[in-house]
Amino acid sequence: MSETLLLVLCLGCAGLISGLTGFAFGLVASGTLLMLRPPAEATALVLVCSILSQAISLLRLRVRPPRRAALAMILPGLAGAPLGTVLLHGLDPNVIKAGIGCFLILYSLLVAILGAGYRVRFGHAWSDGMVGFLGGVLGGVAGLSGALPTAWSLVRGWEPRTQRAICQSFTLVLQVWALALLVLVGPLPAALVQDLVLAVPVVLVSVLAGLSLFSRIDQARFRALVLALLAAIGLATTALALPALLP
Repeated sequence: MSETLLLVLCLGCAGLISGLTGFAFGLVASGTLLMLRPPAEATALVLVCSILSQAISLLRLRVRPPRRAALAMILPGLAGAPLGTVLLHGLDPNVIKAGIGCFLILYSLLVAILGAGYRVRFGHAWSDGMVGFLGGVLGGVAGLSGALPTAWSLVRGWEPRTQRAICQSFTLVLQVWALALLVLVGPLPAALVQDLVLAVPVVLVSVLAGLSLFSRIDQARFRALVLALLAAIGLATTALALPALLP
C-alpha cells in the first residue's frame, strides 16, 4: 500500500468517526501518522485536521452550546493543559496511559450497566469545571482532552446535539491552545503545507459523511456507539502502555 493511500485512509477513517461521534480524531489518526511522518509534523497535522473536523461539525450541527456549561469546562481545561504537559515530563507516561485506559474501560462498563436513564445528581458548574480541568490535564499528558468530557456528558443529561456542541467546543478550544503552544515552541514543519493540500479535502468529505450518519441514528444508538468507542480507546491505550510496564 502506498504511503499516500495509507495517509488518505487514515485521515478518512478518523474524519468519519469524528463526524459521527464528535471526538476521537486524534486518537484514531495519531498511531498511523506517527509511522508516516516525523513526530512534530504528525502532531501538527493531527491538530490542524482535528481543529478543522471540530469546526465543520459545530457549523453543521447548528446548535450553540449553553454558554455557562461550555465556559465552565473550557476555562479550567485551559488551565489544566499546561499542568498535564509538566506531569508528562515528571511521571512515567505509560503508567498514566494505562491508568486512563483502565478508567475508560471500567467507566464504559459501569455506564452501560446503569442504563440510558441514569443521571448524576451533582451535575452543576463546579462538577463540569472539574471535568474540564481533568480533561485539560489528560490532553497535556496523553492527547485525550475530549475523552473525559465526552464520558461525563453521557450521564450529565444533555441530549446528543447539546452534548456534542459542549464537548466539541471544549475540544476545539483546547486543540487551538495546543497548536498555539506548538507554534511557540518552534516553527511548524515546512512539509505540513503539502500534507494539508491532500488532507483538507479528505477530512472535509469524511467528516460530512460522519455527520450524515449521525443525523440518522437515535439517542440510544448514539449513546451505545460512544460507550463502545470509549471502551475501545481504553483497551487500545492500555494495550499500548502495558508492554513498557511489564518486566
